[in-house]
Amino acid sequence: MINIGLIGFGNVGQGVYEILTQNTTLLTQRVGQPIRITKIAVRSPKKYQNLIPQDLLTTDVTDILTNPDIDIVVEVMGGETPALDYICTALNHKKYVVTANKEVVSKHKKTFFSLAKENGVDIYFEASVGGGIPIIRSLKVGLAANRIDHIAGILNGTTNYMLTKIEAEQQPFDIILKKAQDAGFAEADPTMDVDGIDAAHKLVILAAVAFKADVQLDDIYHEGIRHIELADIQHADALGYKIKLLALGHRETETQLSLRVHPTLIPKVHLLANINNEFNAAYISGNAVGEVLLSGKGAGGSPTGSAVVSDIIDIAFDISQKMNRRNLETELHQVTVSPITKTSNQYYIRLQATDTPQILEKITHELSQASISIQTLSQPTPQDGTAEIIIITHQSTEGNFNATIKKINDLDNISVINTIRVGLGRKIDLIRY
Repeated sequence: MINIGLIGFGNVGQGVYEILTQNTTLLTQRVGQPIRITKIAVRSPKKYQNLIPQDLLTTDVTDILTNPDIDIVVEVMGGETPALDYICTALNHKKYVVTANKEVVSKHKKTFFSLAKENGVDIYFEASVGGGIPIIRSLKVGLAANRIDHIAGILNGTTNYMLTKIEAEQQPFDIILKKAQDAGFAEADPTMDVDGIDAAHKLVILAAVAFKADVQLDDIYHEGIRHIELADIQHADALGYKIKLLALGHRETETQLSLRVHPTLIPKVHLLANINNEFNAAYISGNAVGEVLLSGKGAGGSPTGSAVVSDIIDIAFDISQKMNRRNLETELHQVTVSPITKTSNQYYIRLQATDTPQILEKITHELSQASISIQTLSQPTPQDGTAEIIIITHQSTEGNFNATIKKINDLDNISVINTIRVGLGRKIDLIRY
């Protein structure tokens, strides 16, 4: 019998319980012995009295962390505190740990790896990135023969849902945010999602797995979708693009990476442009395999629970069969993360200007002076003496582009309304429909 102690019983915890309960026979056949949840730590047992047997519940987490009969501790409560202490205690008591907690893994991964190695156990965290999508396992096992050079991910279901609905329903950000909250896709305080912080935490984890890099949240430039307006999505669509919040990681050298999270215009022919609603995706480039796309539901009790249980099965198989099925590397390297100002991108620019002669010449002159060439320029019919101008540039460094935009914004009768980066930040083959 493989005994599980579960800390937390929200949507993900209930998903784990349901999967282990419904698939008992199947999992026993696969592992070689039964997997059983023997204790669940919660704050209020009465809340769950009609869901599960009461003898499973405890309010004392030490019933799990120091219980010699517990083999695997599953932490699905979320947040940094007290999850950090619980995970460290479990590892120090020589228990395997499975967690879906992106924040605590991104901040304390090096500590966890070290404790796991010292105590002859391991920590698994597939569910911390991409919900039910096997991103971590794919990087660790399926793509183990590759040097990973590039990752582009849609890693936040809330923002992807919102961007999809803004376009589909032709309604502005604030209205769609309220609808997302009412539908349960966005929190009452949506800051983590809409400001790109959630995706940045996940990129920290992917950088550790894909690039073996020891980076923290503060190393990663992150920008959310609050400034994306319906007009930008409409203009992008007319030009053949979709706007997505992307987490981008690129290996520049063995010791230097580019890591950033921000909205991006993606050509409609790219598969990432067609990942919609709450779905997540990871677009991975390896030096042997080439381009790979993984996609699926990035949130929810059942998909995330599926990822948690897959980690439990891996550990249970190791315990049952006395053998290790995969090599989880724990050595992380110090790297330099390129500042966002040094990166090179194409850019979308939306301006408003008084409809007067030579206004376009003023704008193109500033771009030309900065050696920023124009790929496309369009100007819808002016209304009430005001012209809207849409420009997509060729490549420029971020620092040069920002300085130029400031100069344009200082010109009389011209206002820069929005700028958004275009493309995946490097020349790569496009997986197309």
